[in-house]
Amino acid sequence: MKYRVEGDGPLLVSLPGIDGTGDLFYKQTPGLAARYQVALIKLPDDRDFTYKDIADDVAATIRELGHQRATVVGESFGGTVALWFALLHPGLVERLVIVNSFPRFRKRALLWAGLMLAHYAPRGYVWMVRSAGNSIGLRLDGVAREDRRRFYKAVRSIKLEGYARRLELIRELDISDRISEINVPVLLIAAGRDLLVSSAWEAALMAARMPKATVRIVPGAGHACLLGDKVSISDLLEEWIRGIEKVKSEE
Repeated sequence: MKYRVEGDGPLLVSLPGIDGTGDLFYKQTPGLAARYQVALIKLPDDRDFTYKDIADDVAATIRELGHQRATVVGESFGGTVALWFALLHPGLVERLVIVNSFPRFRKRALLWAGLMLAHYAPRGYVWMVRSAGNSIGLRLDGVAREDRRRFYKAVRSIKLEGYARRLELIRELDISDRISEINVPVLLIAAGRDLLVSSAWEAALMAARMPKATVRIVPGAGHACLLGDKVSISDLLEEWIRGIEKVKSEE
């Protein structure tokens, strides 16, 4: 598994969204790297991988970096990987941070359309359609021009095979009945104006099944909120950890 590391301290693993590049976490990395050793994961880009394959590779990365446990942050598709990782390797998880994600993707028609494009349309047409859709979403989310430029640069580097495989994994995903097995602290961050995933609703459903979950809704933020200025993972994470420690000290 490919990854790059920034910062020093306890390990924090960042699992990217459907782009899979690890390059779109750049606004969040500096604040986190001041407190953590941040491992920015690049997801596989071929046709032959499963959730278990990715989870096992993340486990190997944690051990390779010399850590016994890690805080695992997953955004959107990366959140589904983080959930699977916690189920398959619970002993390696210090805590989970899930951003705008889900245990099952409910907009099946949209998913079907994406799969048809990825499998049957010419590569140039796929990226033209994606760029048009992303442009609308990024502008609605208030993402600045320079950040939109960096987004497009990252997604142009994606191999279509890996992108299609990640969509297939989302199609197959349904761990709604298993997330109650996740017994580590979980912070569920949800954009209040997410047009792709009903993030706030999904977060509430997951929190109802997870024994140690906390939900943070970010009003006015959209699905691409990590590219904007409304969300600081570092600030939300530290506030959450302080809250947990306060509760423990009062017990």
